[in-house]
Amino acid sequence: MLRPRPIDATLSVTRAAQVLGVHPNTIRSWSDAGRLRYYRINPRGDRRYRMGDLQRFLSTLGGGEPAGADERFRDGRRRGQGATQADRLPIEAVDTLEEPAALATEAHAILALVGMLGDLTASAIRESVVDPVAPLASAVRAIRDATSALQVTAWEIRGDRLAPTAVSGPTGRGLAELPVGFGILGRALAAAYDVVDPDPADTLSVSNQSGREIACAIPGDDGPWGVLVCVRRGLEPLTAIEREHYRAITAGVANIVSASRAAADVAHQIHRAEALRRVAGDIGSRLDLDEILAGLVDHAAVLFGGDRAAVFLYETDGGRRIAASRGLSKSWIEAASTVEGPTLGQAAIAARRPIFSVGYPNDPRVGALRAAVVQEGFDTACLAPLLDGDEPDALGILGVYHNKPHPWSDDELETMAALATQASVAIKGARNYAQLATWTAQLQSIQQLGTRLNRLTSVREIGTAIATELRELIDYHNVRVYRTRGDDLVPVAMQGRVGEYIDETPEQLQVKWGSGITGWVAANRTAQRLDDAAADPRANTIPGTEDDLDESMLLAPMLFEDEVLGVLVLSKLGLRQFRQDDLRLLEIYASFAAQAMANADATERLREQSAALEQKVRSQRELLRISESILTTLDVPSLLDAVTERLGELVKSDNIAIELLDTETGILVPMVAKGEDEQFYMSAWLPGETGLATWVIDHNLPQLVPDQYDDPRVLHKEREKAHGSLLCVPLRGRAGAIGVLTMERCGEGDVFSDEEFELVQLFAAQVSIGLQNAQAHTAIERRAQTDILTGLLNHGTFGDQMAALIEAKETFSLVMIDLDRFKGVNDGLGHQAGDRLLRQVAEAIVAASRDTDAVFRYGGDEFAVLLPRTDSEHVGPIAERVRAAVASVVGPGSTWRGRARSLEASAGTSSFPIDGATAEEVLLAADRACFVAKRDGGGRVATAAEGLALAGELTLQTPTPIDPLPSTAA
Repeated sequence: MLRPRPIDATLSVTRAAQVLGVHPNTIRSWSDAGRLRYYRINPRGDRRYRMGDLQRFLSTLGGGEPAGADERFRDGRRRGQGATQADRLPIEAVDTLEEPAALATEAHAILALVGMLGDLTASAIRESVVDPVAPLASAVRAIRDATSALQVTAWEIRGDRLAPTAVSGPTGRGLAELPVGFGILGRALAAAYDVVDPDPADTLSVSNQSGREIACAIPGDDGPWGVLVCVRRGLEPLTAIEREHYRAITAGVANIVSASRAAADVAHQIHRAEALRRVAGDIGSRLDLDEILAGLVDHAAVLFGGDRAAVFLYETDGGRRIAASRGLSKSWIEAASTVEGPTLGQAAIAARRPIFSVGYPNDPRVGALRAAVVQEGFDTACLAPLLDGDEPDALGILGVYHNKPHPWSDDELETMAALATQASVAIKGARNYAQLATWTAQLQSIQQLGTRLNRLTSVREIGTAIATELRELIDYHNVRVYRTRGDDLVPVAMQGRVGEYIDETPEQLQVKWGSGITGWVAANRTAQRLDDAAADPRANTIPGTEDDLDESMLLAPMLFEDEVLGVLVLSKLGLRQFRQDDLRLLEIYASFAAQAMANADATERLREQSAALEQKVRSQRELLRISESILTTLDVPSLLDAVTERLGELVKSDNIAIELLDTETGILVPMVAKGEDEQFYMSAWLPGETGLATWVIDHNLPQLVPDQYDDPRVLHKEREKAHGSLLCVPLRGRAGAIGVLTMERCGEGDVFSDEEFELVQLFAAQVSIGLQNAQAHTAIERRAQTDILTGLLNHGTFGDQMAALIEAKETFSLVMIDLDRFKGVNDGLGHQAGDRLLRQVAEAIVAASRDTDAVFRYGGDEFAVLLPRTDSEHVGPIAERVRAAVASVVGPGSTWRGRARSLEASAGTSSFPIDGATAEEVLLAADRACFVAKRDGGGRVATAAEGLALAGELTLQTPTPIDPLPSTAA
């Protein structure tokens, strides 16, 4: 058998509960109520109880002294030394203890009841999540059973009323809400937590039962929560010990109420965490920190195309650890977790924004990590701080790494910052999950409201939803949702539920930033609860309303990424109508409202950007379609006509013109113009004249002039409209500007936009390519039609042009020329000399021909001249002039004097249609005539009529092949 503990032994809470036979929570409750003496043994507040104090407490409740109490204990009671408040009962109370055994039985029943209430306090946290009233209902049933009461009721204060929240026992015709001052309820609330046991005749009954009503106020967080009423059997008043019993019972009920409310808060906050999870998206979909961080690094790597990613978290002791990573080696993780000194991550935290570094191994901010970074092998790092709102200390760092150089764009950095913000919220939420357990019920409502808000896309819709749905969280008479617009706070939604607020207008409610209590909250970013709004010196009275109106207010700023987007304001008639919990709820909901507003703003910007992008895509599509037409048009005039026509349809303008640069004179030549000032733009430039177009040509730079009369480079025209916007864009060739495209809008204020300026530049680039293609095609076509050696038109072109003349049935003549004894030049002087002589012959023939004539190299030393609109009567003199010009090439004064003794040519002529109806017939007639001239000794012109004598002897012959040009390397 264990030896009895000494009277002065000290016991822990648990051991004291075992001695008294109750739950430890009951011990704590008695201690907090001042009924059980204890000692604090350390700064943490741990408690110890003396064995003697426990025995005296048990003896008082049981009507006698516990067995085993030694003489020192009994002497102490007689002397009154060390007695607790329970020990020092009034003499008259002690005298009434006529049946100690019965009282002891009742005392132990009360002790068991108090222990049961302690157990219910512990279970209230679990049960209140499902049914907030269930623990209290269990408590009143237990009290009724333990005290054999007719009825036990817990009344809750709700505003200025008391409502029966939990009842055990018959209710007769039922219980209804009563005023707080009614009957025994009012007395109990006024008795400062003392037990009220009035004579039944002295007070109004609240129970509808025949018996004696006992009442005691139930303590709450900031005043009485309500009243506990017991209806005893019989009409006898309470004894002093029974009063103590009821005080203990009421304290136990208060603990249950407090635990239930705490559990309700836990449930609310958990649901609030759920709302945060939805806002954060996938990375916030879990409350497990490891899952959040694993998802975060995966999302970060995929979102930014990173090869590796990591999340560093700072611990409470200041240490740093990599909480999640992807693609990083263990050695690098260890090095990064233990590195000391300044790092890029610390720079990002100091700047409170993401920072990246290309060539990270060589960045001085890599510090002691350089060897590990080189070993790891990545080039670029971007680190974003995970910030806890405005708190100076960071939660951690999010890092994304690329193996190859990756300069981060502003959009990527902005996205990284947004991701870090969402990650910070998720991390903070996960870390605070245990704490948020106390807010479960409230967060459930906020989750639902926040989800509905996030489905809305316009500011006005969100404002209306806030005004409507806040009623589910907080009771109010008026709500206003303000948005920040520059220096103003503009109400975007309002709802009034009573007459004082119904007639308010947006014009009345609009305030300046910093003005009034609403402006003060926006400027100071601090939520406010006003128990008496009219008495606050910051408040402004709305015109037309009562000055001293009893009104309570709640105000919370809508903060998103340190920016105040607006203010939520709730009002309610009466003083002290809102609790601090209401303010906390409003602050939480304001953060969701801010997120929804920010999303709406982003959606609106996205709509605008999408519209602009759609317009741009439409313009680009039209540009591609027009470009296809441009690039398939090789005729320059047709090309320029198409350009001005299609561009005029794409970009609104009053005038459009294209001018090309004459490379020989350096003067711009107007090619095409359309618009009301077409004649002005088609007028020729004078030598030395300058303007905006010549400036663009000289500098090869596009220009957007908002108002042409503000730009001295513009060459003005005389007209009534004094102002206008100009676009002047160069058409570029390989060596520089080859022309300009000019567009004009007349009238003040109608300025070309940057997007239009960009589009016209793209258009001009396509036009430039089209011009270059047309020029290249012309050059290729010219080369295909030209003899390389002489520069004359070639044999193929000769056939085409003659066929075209015959098809058009146009009269023409032909002169065929064959050099006499040219082979001797090649044999005597060499082929290079012969080629040079052929070029000079070609130049002589061209010089002797008319501008309308076409000169061809027909064969090796054979030439042909087509004379459009020339008949047989007029061809002879021209042919003779050509033959004489050929002979003069080696005549006196020429460089060939003394080298080539003479150069003669035989020529034959024919005409269409008299000498032939087809190209072959006309050519044969001239060929025969040339043969006649050559057979007669050469150096003369013969006609087709002379060649008729040989009509039966000669046929059309293939021209002498043209020798290829000698290689320049030879």
